[in-house]
Amino acid sequence: MKSRRLLAPLIGVALLLVSMGALAIKPPPPRTKVQLAGVWVGPDAWGAVLRLELNSVGQGRLVVRDHDSKGNLAVYKVVLTKINVNELSFVVSPITKGAANIALYGINDSNAIDLVRYLKDFGDGYGVRALLIRQSDLQSGLQDLKAAGSEAPAQPAR
Repeated sequence: MKSRRLLAPLIGVALLLVSMGALAIKPPPPRTKVQLAGVWVGPDAWGAVLRLELNSVGQGRLVVRDHDSKGNLAVYKVVLTKINVNELSFVVSPITKGAANIALYGINDSNAIDLVRYLKDFGDGYGVRALLIRQSDLQSGLQDLKAAGSEAPAQPAR
């Protein structure tokens, strides 16, 4: 009979401990403009390569080399205007002649920026996604892959 009396309070204490542990788990705080400062590079869904440069106050430029542009670059002035949890909002103005009229939005992931370039000049507009990572991370990753490739056997494993 005593074990039945203890069962309900023990279950209550266990549930309380589990719920308190769940409350202690917090997602990391959103990055600040200072933490986002640097050079971010990556491709978009259309095969263009993007380079986003930001300083510690959220100002910088976006350089876009479209796949079929024959080496022409579109350069934009960007200002990071808002960080809402992990959502990033930018004000964008073209610098180079012939650069498309775009809007820019992003999602700040832990190691990347999921950037959407919204092309306003095409009818109702069209969003093109790009995944940008820090240029320094890309360079060190490429060096590691190159070193690992030189150590790999000449014939693939079967």
